[in-house]
Amino acid sequence: MAWVRRAGFLVAVFVVALGLGGAAAGAKKKHKKKGTAWASHVTLGHPAANQFTGAVGSKLDACRSSRVVTLFYTDPNTGMTSPLSVQRSDGKAKYQVVLPKDAFAGTYQAQVAKRKIRARKAPQTCRAAVSPVIAVQ
Repeated sequence: MAWVRRAGFLVAVFVVALGLGGAAAGAKKKHKKKGTAWASHVTLGHPAANQFTGAVGSKLDACRSSRVVTLFYTDPNTGMTSPLSVQRSDGKAKYQVVLPKDAFAGTYQAQVAKRKIRARKAPQTCRAAVSPVIAVQ
């Protein structure tokens, strides 16, 4: 009779083990919400001899403000490109670069860096953008 009790106990342990293993195997992993990649665009203007202005645009409002904008200068003689200024766009998505003296002759271009943010209760990616080239004589 002891062997029946022992066999019954082993069967009960076996059933419990299968139940726990089946529940763990059937449990689904939670997937993180993957955000969207939002397109951006940047403008560049030259309203004064020592000033550059522009704006950052995107369909997602959070992708417009506090974006890092780099102004690049390309020397027409050597063809070398170098960063001239790094600014952040303000709350209205505008940025401004004021040079200590008049801009040199050459081409200028603004670039906005890629940025990962959290908006709409999920991580979002604001894509990088490049403005059209402006030639200064």
